[in-house]
Amino acid sequence: MDHHDRWAVRTVLSALLAAAAATCIGRAETPSSLTWTLRKRVEVPAGSGQYRTVEEKAVWDGKQTAVIVCDMWAKHWCAGAVRRGAEMAPRMNQFLGELRRRGVLVIHAPSGGMELYKDHPARKRAQSAPVAPNLPKGIETWCNWLEAEKKAKYPIDQSDGGCDDEPKCPQGKMDLHQAPVLEIRDEDAISDSGVEIWNLMEQRAIANVILLGVHTNMCVLGRPFGLRNMARFGKNVVLVRDLTDTMYNPRAWPYVSHFRGTELIVEHIEKHVCPTVTSDQLLGGAPFRFAADR
Repeated sequence: MDHHDRWAVRTVLSALLAAAAATCIGRAETPSSLTWTLRKRVEVPAGSGQYRTVEEKAVWDGKQTAVIVCDMWAKHWCAGAVRRGAEMAPRMNQFLGELRRRGVLVIHAPSGGMELYKDHPARKRAQSAPVAPNLPKGIETWCNWLEAEKKAKYPIDQSDGGCDDEPKCPQGKMDLHQAPVLEIRDEDAISDSGVEIWNLMEQRAIANVILLGVHTNMCVLGRPFGLRNMARFGKNVVLVRDLTDTMYNPRAWPYVSHFRGTELIVEHIEKHVCPTVTSDQLLGGAPFRFAADR
């Protein structure tokens, strides 16, 4: 059974559980519940290359859920990426606070910056988790493709690094601290290791994983703790599609706006990797939108 089949089975079970919770006295949602509308794109008929959008309701237990904040560095080498990250961070911090309030484990993953947090209780928590008996082979490395993606053309060209500033920013020094707007609490965890993060999740019987941060077409998908590895190793994983960004230059193929480039990557993920959700499903109001996104 591949990860798409597992997703389909989990979706049906989640829908049945949600219906039961809504109709049975004593089975109402608890304060730790996370109610999602999962969005996926399904090929109909199979092999046709034609996809339709499917939405399914799911209710997760916050105590069985982790959220991973991917590479929200204090300073990226690309100025445009820095500006967009700074614009998105306050909403992201609000979302993380609500998840934390519902019992979700918040894992901060500013990759490459672990030495900067070596004495933080959240870093020590990640390091001290016991080795999981089901540690997957390959969880320690990047995953560049899932089998389901191999039949699809990647939707944007990222060969030039994706910086959309003009002139393009030089790939120079970065600040690998996490963006200071994003609060790190002692009860959180800090890790950029697929092994450590897997151990943490298994220690706490975590079945559900939420990914947000940057950049969707690179690190969010491919890192050892990214969407592909979480999907292929059996976690119920979702991307928060309004709290992410891409490294895409509109002067490269397919010559669309930066924000349309992000949408194309999200569509690719919904077809071949995992479902997506939006932050307003917990916070209310409208999904986050960059001011320049017209």
